[in-house]
Amino acid sequence: MRQLFAKRTILSIATLAALSAGAAQAQTDPLYRYQWHLMNYGQAVIGDTRPTSGVDLGIDDLHDYNIRGTGVVVGVLDQGAEIAHPDLAANVVPNGSWNFNNNSHDPTPSAAQGGNAHGTAVTGIIGAVGWNGIGVRGVAPSARLKSFNFLDAGGSFAQVQYAWWNGPESKDVAVSNNSWGDTTPLFLTTVSENEVAAWENPMSATRGGLGTVYVKAAGNGFNSVASYCPASSAQVGCSQSVFVRESNFFNIVTVAAVNAAGKRSSYSTPGASLWVSGLGGEYGWERAILSTQATPAQLATQPAVRFDPAIMTTDLSGCVRGYNTNRVQPVQFWSDFDLNRLESNQSTIDSTCNYAATMNGTSAASPTVSGVVALMLQVNPKLSFRDVKYILATTARQVDPTQAAVTNADGTVLAAGWTTNAAGRAFSNWYGYGLVDATLAVNRAIGFKSLGALVDSGWQRVQLETPQAIGNAAAPARATVRIGNGARRVEAVQIGLASNYPVGNTTPLKSTPLVVTLVSPSGTRAIVVPAGSVPVGATMTFDLAAVNAYLDEAASGDWTVEVADTSLAAGTAAKGNLSSFKIRVLGH
Repeated sequence: MRQLFAKRTILSIATLAALSAGAAQAQTDPLYRYQWHLMNYGQAVIGDTRPTSGVDLGIDDLHDYNIRGTGVVVGVLDQGAEIAHPDLAANVVPNGSWNFNNNSHDPTPSAAQGGNAHGTAVTGIIGAVGWNGIGVRGVAPSARLKSFNFLDAGGSFAQVQYAWWNGPESKDVAVSNNSWGDTTPLFLTTVSENEVAAWENPMSATRGGLGTVYVKAAGNGFNSVASYCPASSAQVGCSQSVFVRESNFFNIVTVAAVNAAGKRSSYSTPGASLWVSGLGGEYGWERAILSTQATPAQLATQPAVRFDPAIMTTDLSGCVRGYNTNRVQPVQFWSDFDLNRLESNQSTIDSTCNYAATMNGTSAASPTVSGVVALMLQVNPKLSFRDVKYILATTARQVDPTQAAVTNADGTVLAAGWTTNAAGRAFSNWYGYGLVDATLAVNRAIGFKSLGALVDSGWQRVQLETPQAIGNAAAPARATVRIGNGARRVEAVQIGLASNYPVGNTTPLKSTPLVVTLVSPSGTRAIVVPAGSVPVGATMTFDLAAVNAYLDEAASGDWTVEVADTSLAAGTAAKGNLSSFKIRVLGH
């Protein structure tokens, strides 16, 4: 019996009857039992710990009822996928992918790109073929797949635009998965309002005006950039999702990662611009396998999370390329070892090396959400991207409910835990609105009444005649903008501000003592930049940050930004001033 979450098969009898016609098939994907992210009863998987029962996507009986993403085209903007992979080929759209290096429709990594397995792994999480007698199963195992290999070809903005809306291969893409971002996303955003519009407007115009659903990995910067970060970042997170430009666009579903215990994956970048969480796991190593290759001293250097379950998915075919290969001698890196029971052609689980059980990151969490969106669009292809975002948020499950705020010695909140807004929506800067639930989302998608016309306040701003001194938590700098009559309920909020408070861009980098907080007309407080994070720039100034904690709150009224210096003692002179604040509220 599932211990953490109840079974969620709540579709109507009529709907089930219509969808399940001809759907009864044996589970003939031999590695499915290891895919805890799809169905988790606490079974033994790859890794030294068992997953906590019920920590999964809530697929439940959807696949059995033929809800598999049929007819939904998913574009994967990444490294190129091996489109002839035995567990992907049947779902790949013929001549639908694009190779930016040679202008062909085959983005498969070349022999010289033998380690570029990321795109193949991401694509398999979304849409590996089900019930074909081999390997694994995707979240949407009947979705139609396209691959765009921009990470193998320089990764330019022009290539992103090609895959998002410009290119002929992108025209029928309903879901765009984007498991990429800056390696160390620490820089405060610099983007003009015209640039924001130049991205968001064509994104909204795709899919006949419904808008492609763009799903984006938040990043792996909580501690993976530890060499840049002081110890003070340990509880808050070195990087923040708001430091990544694209994660702040209105059209983007920014995804955090949850592990098999139902907690934040150790690496997952937090932030105010998160929307929901997917499942990314940890690292999938196994001590029993590594102990035959590495010394006890070497193993002792590895943190415990290395041995917790990761995500099992497709890998580049064969034992020479990809994540799962035969052991390499002499050993130079940990990846040269066999990391778990699945690896090498000596594996008794699967000797093809066509699959890997070490995929992780928000790169893995993002495609779990993309797969769920494909299931939603199968049952209701008329959903707009706004409808999809709303359904994902309002059906997500609260995980790690005891996550608490991080405070300093005097009780000042440096980073929030779970908070509930004035509309009753719980939000966390670690998890967004929570872990996606496929069955609840699909059930809500069926017959969903559209949110209706978008109401956009446009950018409203205040330039302070007298810049406000940035004092301590008891005397923060404040600026207020009133949003007049327009949208009744909030869907999204974007802000920017300018100050002359020095942040610094020297090495070693320093965490900021500043807390930037946005207060809604209803009084809900959301931390935009937490003290302890490491923003890089000359001053605490940024043009674009999404603050997603206000879903369904009243849009009109006074919105106030507060900037406080948590390092400043009472009576000490301020180190900088707040000079301007701008805000844009979108809703219906």
